[in-house]
Amino acid sequence: MKGLIIKDLINMSKSIKIVLALAVFYGVMAFSTENPSGFASIILLVLAMSMLSTYTYDEMANWDIYALTLPISRDNIIQAKYIFMIIISLLGFILNGLTLIWINWLTKASGVFDGLVYVAYGTAIVIWFYSIIIPVITKVGITKARLYIVLFYTIPFLSGTFIFKQIKKIQPEPPEGLVKFLEILIRNVDTIIPILTIVLLGISYYISVIIYRKKQF
Repeated sequence: MKGLIIKDLINMSKSIKIVLALAVFYGVMAFSTENPSGFASIILLVLAMSMLSTYTYDEMANWDIYALTLPISRDNIIQAKYIFMIIISLLGFILNGLTLIWINWLTKASGVFDGLVYVAYGTAIVIWFYSIIIPVITKVGITKARLYIVLFYTIPFLSGTFIFKQIKKIQPEPPEGLVKFLEILIRNVDTIIPILTIVLLGISYYISVIIYRKKQF
């Protein structure tokens, strides 16, 4: 298990220069605009997206065929991917949190911990993203999955925007029930997000394991 995670870390390190370059670029922007929370969100996303490169390297090297000859189970291979994803997400949270605190201190923000909650929300969103996409990658491979990524996140956004505009034409003011529901969500967001993250992770892992157990190479 440890070897599988180290293998992904080595693969991911090949794109570290790009991550560092973007970190410097957005760090300068955050410092000049005094908007460190924006920097934290961007870098967390870049770091998480770089995990996709590990799947690309695996596919290019036909890693799965070789891995199945090793004394590990198919479940172990999936477990390693999810553990690696969580490690990278938490590492991104720590690095971005420390950077955010540092920038807040340099820019003399009202509080050195301002915006830290948004880094936590961003980390949860990254985990949600991978909870949705890992089963797809497991099923069709990273090459085809890139198309699904675009469809999964573009179509709902465009559809939601269109539906919202149509509803607004019919009823300019949002229904009172919807407003109250959103208020409840906002008040309990700190409880809802962790629970939703755990549930999505569990469902995603279960689906990926089932797919990988049946997959033919």
